[in-house]
Amino acid sequence: MFLDVILPNLGFGMEEGRVVSWFKSAGDAVRKGEPLVEIEGDKSTVELEALADGVLEEILVPGDTVVEVGSVLARIRRAGSSPAEPAAASPAAAVTAPVATETVEEAQQVSPVARRLAKERGVDLASVSGSGRGGRITREDVEAALSQQNGSSGGKVLAAPAVRKLAWDNGLDLSTIVGSGSGGRVTRADVEAALSAPKAAPVAPSPAPTAAPVETPAPAAAVSTPAPAMPVYEGEREEVSLSQMRKAIARRLTQSMQDMPHFYVTAELDFTDALKVLPQGIGINNLVLYLTVKALQDMPDLNATYEENHLYHYPHINLAIAVALPNGLITPVLHGADDFSLSGLSNRARDLVKRARDGRLRPEEMQGGTFTVSNLGIINQIDQFTAIINPPQVAILAIGAVKERPVVLNGGLHIRTTAHLTLSADHRIVDGLVSAHFIEAFDKHLQAFNG
Repeated sequence: MFLDVILPNLGFGMEEGRVVSWFKSAGDAVRKGEPLVEIEGDKSTVELEALADGVLEEILVPGDTVVEVGSVLARIRRAGSSPAEPAAASPAAAVTAPVATETVEEAQQVSPVARRLAKERGVDLASVSGSGRGGRITREDVEAALSQQNGSSGGKVLAAPAVRKLAWDNGLDLSTIVGSGSGGRVTRADVEAALSAPKAAPVAPSPAPTAAPVETPAPAAAVSTPAPAMPVYEGEREEVSLSQMRKAIARRLTQSMQDMPHFYVTAELDFTDALKVLPQGIGINNLVLYLTVKALQDMPDLNATYEENHLYHYPHINLAIAVALPNGLITPVLHGADDFSLSGLSNRARDLVKRARDGRLRPEEMQGGTFTVSNLGIINQIDQFTAIINPPQVAILAIGAVKERPVVLNGGLHIRTTAHLTLSADHRIVDGLVSAHFIEAFDKHLQAFNG
């Protein structure tokens, strides 16, 4: 009996993902729960685990390959099953075999990224040779075709503006340089290699005709050997490809701001007394998560999602935590946050954030959030900010820096440790007074906190 390893939907409207690398090779024994493959989705990199004991019979999608959600990546032969079972009977064949369609282009095996690039740049896929598994056309194949097309038609050579300027400054014609970069792109190394290569014997300029009058200006010789045309730099800018994560962020936050009328309430709360009794080893961020859970228990209307014109409330609090990564932001979910004590919540949150930064989240830890906390307090200069709601949730809490500030108490000026909290709520679902009561409930639990 065989078990398919399928690319799951990791949330955020994900349509495709990249197989980064395999931890196992075909023929290796695997155990249930053991990491098999690293997957890059729209907003996270996760490890897919084996769902059963057995042998990794075959890998259908190699590393560094982009495939659509639902594609079969590999097949596991369960323990005790015969390896003689015919592979053709598996749905995995649907992934590698081209679908019979009306056109040659549609019948080709083409990665989604390559198909999109070809469409954007007007490349006929029927004329492109695939270098991927089973003749699959990859992004590199399309870029190579573009390079050949541009070279044969006198089009623009693929090169960064800085590389073009280096060639211009040294009088090099980029069209004479063979690019070693992806898709034939000319790199700085290619230009520097051309500059350091032995020069051919220079062709002496044609001497001035003997019959020419002596008064003929000498600079006229320069006219016969014009310099290469100055390239257009488009304002010295270079297009940078957006990562899958940034595209997902752009898509979802645009949706959020377009669909949700955001309503904001902000308050400055006093953390002084709570910090004095905060247990050793538990940071301010985990205290904020704990108090958020307490406030949501008092105001369950905010522990909700709004999907396809249907409002859902939840018996448990699945707290999403905004985690900054070098190339974007993800919100791993701490499921059942209301079941933990302060120390338990702190340990779980610390582990979740660490694995998010290490790219070791499980797929289920990226889904199912009912409320999000975004804390920029690690940047001391950020007193307060507003956060954009993470759909389909209906609210998000933004926390600024917790630091000493002057506060008026009982007619006197005191130095207290405070922070600004801003709740963003979907005004279609939540009224302003409900938002205000949430902040009130948070402050009530903050002032009553005794460690």
